[in-house]
Amino acid sequence: MKCPKCGATIPDGLLYCEICGEEISFVPEFDPEVENQIDATLSDMADNLNSADFDTKRLHLIKSNQHSISLKAMLPAIIKGATIFIIALVVCLIIIKGIHSAKSNEEQAKDYYVNGNYDKAIEMLMSAIAEVPEDDTEKRSELLFELYGYQTEAGYEESARDTLFELTNEELYDKETVSTAAGYIIDYYLENKDYESISSMVEGFADAGLRSKYAEYLSVKPTIFPEEGEYENSLEVTMGKDSQGEIYYTVNGEDPNTDSIMYEAPLILEEDGEYIVKAVFVNKYGILSDVATAVYTLLNTGPAAPEVLEESGDYSQTTMIAVVSEPGCSIYYTNDGSDPDENSTPYISPINMPVGTTTYKFIAVDENGKYSDIVERTYHLTYSRLVSVDQARASIIQILLKLDIILDGNGSIRGGGHYEYMYDGDIEIEGSGEYYVFKETLMANDGTTKDTGLLYAVNTHDGKVNRLGYDSSGKYTLITISNR
Repeated sequence: MKCPKCGATIPDGLLYCEICGEEISFVPEFDPEVENQIDATLSDMADNLNSADFDTKRLHLIKSNQHSISLKAMLPAIIKGATIFIIALVVCLIIIKGIHSAKSNEEQAKDYYVNGNYDKAIEMLMSAIAEVPEDDTEKRSELLFELYGYQTEAGYEESARDTLFELTNEELYDKETVSTAAGYIIDYYLENKDYESISSMVEGFADAGLRSKYAEYLSVKPTIFPEEGEYENSLEVTMGKDSQGEIYYTVNGEDPNTDSIMYEAPLILEEDGEYIVKAVFVNKYGILSDVATAVYTLLNTGPAAPEVLEESGDYSQTTMIAVVSEPGCSIYYTNDGSDPDENSTPYISPINMPVGTTTYKFIAVDENGKYSDIVERTYHLTYSRLVSVDQARASIIQILLKLDIILDGNGSIRGGGHYEYMYDGDIEIEGSGEYYVFKETLMANDGTTKDTGLLYAVNTHDGKVNRLGYDSSGKYTLITISNR
């Protein structure tokens, strides 16, 4: 015998379950309605026996058999015996009916289950479930779990799983109920190594907690970086995953599988054209994710950028700027801030770094006329000052005497008066170095002064004298003194 509550086997002779303590009752319980029905039946039978109609029928039967004295003597006993038998039969049927009507479908299901009649137990329990209001999800889930147990005991595995799947309805049942039912289903699938079914079921969960709990069975498609689109240079494509497993990919538009290329390092795209990169993630259970796709178009993949050996920075001595590129490429450069191209200055040999601050831009051009990325360097070359302000002024006077612009060391000029050269600060001219600036002022004999508008620049390192002017953009520019 099995316990109607927990299903455990109860040894013969015990009146309770040793596992859960459920008391076992062998005496059917009668209700007043059943007893009243028995009394009414017996009363009707007695009335029929005592009725005139019954007596008439009995006398008629006796008269029709007067020839048999022994039959007349036995007839009353036969009638009474038959009547008693009929009464007993009716009473038994009523008792049986009363027993079943007095017990609920759920209780009857337990009785059938204890007696090993699983089919009848399942039938009665399904009737009990049908009687439960739809909004009473707690009672429904209790009975459905019990039904799952009966179906499992009876060997109806498919029906048992269907019952569990009903309990995974997140719109009807609470998280604990759904999680418990899902756990039973997953145990079954694990036993059969049906990981695909587990993944499919977990993907269907709306609750993030449930998805997280069974995340190891999911296979999320990999990420591909950078975003798809058009690119003008070579491209490094990386792929990512969020759990244990491998990524496989293709670049020809075909859907990847475990026979495709395994991702182990960034994918480098270098040739012009369109690349359809497709990737799939395969988790540790062998479940394939959805396919991730990225389409890249490389429009102008040129040669590698040239390598400039001298880094940007401050320099204090003469330095040569050396540049190298891939074989078969030509190098071009600018130092005026513009981007270089094939019309810019070609790089032939190392460049003598100019004094001051200079920005160079270099580019490599291959045999097909494709450009590399631009490499930019900024240098600041400053020599130590070897010339003082007074020495610089003296250099101006000396060269102007040589050119016969002034008559003596005092700056005297023809027609009277003289020039004075006033120190006006230091400047740095890009690509040329650091200079002292002097303003030329005319001192008349009557003591009046007037700026001539001429400026002179003297290099602080080598003392070279230049006129100082401005270019079209307003920047300082050096004018050779002999061109005055």
